[in-house]
Amino acid sequence: MFSGTDATAMLDALPARFSHFVSQRAAEIPDRPALLVEGGVLTYGALWRATGEAIELLTSRGVGPGDRVMMVGENGLQLVPLMLAVSELDAWGVPLNARMSDREVASIRDFTNCRLAIYCATDSPDAAEHGKLAGARLHKDILFGDLAIGETDPDARPEPVHESNAKQTAVLVFTSGTTGEPKGVRMSHLGLIYMGLNMAQLRGINSQDLLYNISPISHTIGLGAVLMTAFSVGACVELIGRFTPAHLAGALAEERVSIVIAVPMAFQRMLEYSEENGVSLRSARLRMIATAGAVLDPGLKRRAEEGFGVPLGNSYGMTEMNPIARSEIGIIDTEVGFPQPGTDFRIVNGEGEDVGSGEEGEVWARGPGQMLGYYRNPEETKKTLRPGGFIATGDIAVMDEAGMLRIVGRNKEVIDRSGFNVYPVEVASGLGLYPGVAVAAVLGRAIAGSEEVVAFVQPLPGHELSADALMEWARDRLTAYKRPSEIRLVREMPIGPTGKIMKIRLKQMLGNVGHACFLSSTQRWYGSRSTTSAWA
Repeated sequence: MFSGTDATAMLDALPARFSHFVSQRAAEIPDRPALLVEGGVLTYGALWRATGEAIELLTSRGVGPGDRVMMVGENGLQLVPLMLAVSELDAWGVPLNARMSDREVASIRDFTNCRLAIYCATDSPDAAEHGKLAGARLHKDILFGDLAIGETDPDARPEPVHESNAKQTAVLVFTSGTTGEPKGVRMSHLGLIYMGLNMAQLRGINSQDLLYNISPISHTIGLGAVLMTAFSVGACVELIGRFTPAHLAGALAEERVSIVIAVPMAFQRMLEYSEENGVSLRSARLRMIATAGAVLDPGLKRRAEEGFGVPLGNSYGMTEMNPIARSEIGIIDTEVGFPQPGTDFRIVNGEGEDVGSGEEGEVWARGPGQMLGYYRNPEETKKTLRPGGFIATGDIAVMDEAGMLRIVGRNKEVIDRSGFNVYPVEVASGLGLYPGVAVAAVLGRAIAGSEEVVAFVQPLPGHELSADALMEWARDRLTAYKRPSEIRLVREMPIGPTGKIMKIRLKQMLGNVGHACFLSSTQRWYGSRSTTSAWA
């Protein structure tokens, strides 16, 4: 078992609710900027006053301890005080990205049996549309504009309330569903608080920093790794509702941003924009970029560090357990670092036995950042829990002699190639080193008695790629059973609201040989994409 340093003293000093970070900052530094959006700044004092207004609104609509409150929106000034107010009321927040489908929003509303549903209409046209379809009534918010509010459900049954920050549910975060149906993860107040404080301490973030946040605050990266990090030290967060590389380039040119935290695909988009438009991503104030949420391709890491001119930090966690490990700045390739303070993990084989250094096994982890369980899904919760309080992550990793963790794949994505295990991450990383490759994704396709490897490859802007040349590259660098049977060149990868590649979409496309976005292995493709469009 691998353990992080003792965190007892740190955990004992943490506040009872995540919203207390903001109340503390409001008392200490009321005039310091907390949130920045295009056209406005909100200080810590103003943010706490807005939270008080939100508390009055929620209580007037019947919200109390243990209730679920669904909030549909995008990164903006409306969603944050609502979430803080829910925390203060000991209710459960259910933040949803407004870019989810109508079916998803409606099914989650019904599934959670929420007391109240609120749609941040001013911050998000999509949220306004969701509210309209749900029959929500428009509420004129004197601080930030329009909110669409549904009818209070008098039959919603409150959940138990716990004084302990380790036992009380703070938010229900629905997994992104990149490979299947999303599940509602119960995150404790301790888990959110720990995510922020851990990031701040390990990365040296302080009150003078401005964190540029493109990750939805309905997701663990945007909420825990960015928002909670800033609130824990009194830093400022620039909230980006719809990310465009041009906006970030402008912020960097104005020397407004000191830290950028995003999923790997976001950095890929930024680099594409920079190369296509001859725009620099370097800035005198920028001191760190960091990524999480998906495996980091070594080629992308090198391009990002060269493009931004600063080191790229990597970390490892999941919605159900975050963080698990964090790399030291400057670590090469795809290592994700050492166990974090108070966090333990094991690398085990199929029988649950620890494997040796350099051997592959599944990561089991436990610590303050782990979930309380899947909401109303005891079967899936039981499948995830392991003896000793560990969570089975489903990730396959290797530990070196120094205790450094490297992720090589996921259990559910392992491809059975004639009895040999093929990890898509390893194949994708190999293809990603080919000159002109922006990103690669690898899947298995069932054939008689086995599976074959299929790779999807997106070129860098302006670069010509040949699937035949990529096949030759793979032959020189990958063992025979790991080589793709087919390489499909794509105009661009399907990307979800959190910025991750939607592998479930790629799986659906496996049978569409003539799909307009794909060419056969004998054709060539020039990389190109719109650099002004936002993620959809």
